[in-house]
Amino acid sequence: MNRKRKIASIAAGAVAIAGLGIGPAFAEGGFGSEIKAWATGKDSRHWNDNNRDGVSTTVKFSRCKAHNGGSGENRFKYASLQLKKERSALPDPVVARDKNYCDTSSFGDRSKGGYYFNYSNLNGYDQTGYKLWVKKVAVKY
Repeated sequence: MNRKRKIASIAAGAVAIAGLGIGPAFAEGGFGSEIKAWATGKDSRHWNDNNRDGVSTTVKFSRCKAHNGGSGENRFKYASLQLKKERSALPDPVVARDKNYCDTSSFGDRSKGGYYFNYSNLNGYDQTGYKLWVKKVAVKY
């Protein structure tokens, strides 16, 4: 295939894909952070999802550890997360749950509203003497 035909084929394919509305899924928003010495029950920062896309809300953890400050031995297996939706004048309901094994928790495409995640337990235990440390947290919504 000569160069002009190859370019024409690529251009035609791109136009066809764009015409069908097929393209890469991009998150509406997101932010990066870290977790330093969180006890169970701690909430993340809050964000507003306008639901202008079809992208799943995700929380990605990298380089996780849990220790009590004494021995320094890493006790991290997983952190249980609850995705909560803000409501005025009422308690915020849990809309999704996941065990994060220092990877990505996917909570599905959420409706419009304010959200945050709650660190509910470590390795299945609600109360421990261990604090959670996560070097890199990436939230996309």
